[in-house]
Amino acid sequence: MLKAIYLGCLLLSGLCYSGHAQQRLGGKVVRKGSAEVLPDVSIINLNQKKYNVSDLGGNYRIPAAAGDTILFTSAGYLPDTIVASAYMFLEDFLVPLRPRIMALPAVLVDEASNYQIDSIKRREEYASLLNKRHPITLMNEKRPKDGPGFSFSPFGYFSSTEVQKRRLKKRLRREEEDYYVDYKFPRARVAQLTQLRGDSLQIFMVLYRPSYKFCRSANSEDMFLYINDKLKAFRRSTHAIKL
Repeated sequence: MLKAIYLGCLLLSGLCYSGHAQQRLGGKVVRKGSAEVLPDVSIINLNQKKYNVSDLGGNYRIPAAAGDTILFTSAGYLPDTIVASAYMFLEDFLVPLRPRIMALPAVLVDEASNYQIDSIKRREEYASLLNKRHPITLMNEKRPKDGPGFSFSPFGYFSSTEVQKRRLKKRLRREEEDYYVDYKFPRARVAQLTQLRGDSLQIFMVLYRPSYKFCRSANSEDMFLYINDKLKAFRRSTHAIKL
């Protein structure tokens, strides 16, 4: 009798734990200080190694449990980390991200130093994922008793967990490139050089955002000439529209 009660308690506790583990944290990601929603933000549960992105309305959902650490990242914004608490699951939880403001340096320094420091910090945050080796091929080495050659084993490679991890790694690489372009093509410096403001500056930043490949090879002088050339093209195009 006691054994049956004990087993029943274990089963009940297991069910409670399972329900707890299946909770989802959700809400909306916005720009700090405004109601502007932020789509395509990376949301990573560092404890459960789960990953998702916010939709066009800034809405997000991710499996989580109380005590899990959730990381929110997006190019152009400072990353934010929260520790899930019980109250966050009761209703939509709002996450405001602070824009990454690139201040102009007073003196000329190594142009990549700040980016490299930030990159190292991001690498440390994602270390548990990026440093872990995952199956990269469909072919697995056979065990000695299986004979020479290789065996076809798609189960690990095509598992939902591995597919999700590969997608996240690809996205993090793309975000890292976006961070670097933001560093080499900062809004504050473009505004200073072009004297553009408001909508004109925003349109210029979108139309003439340089490629990651160009930014990697361009020094400060190259970027200055690039911005100057694109400003001439921008003025010609806006003048033609006015006409």
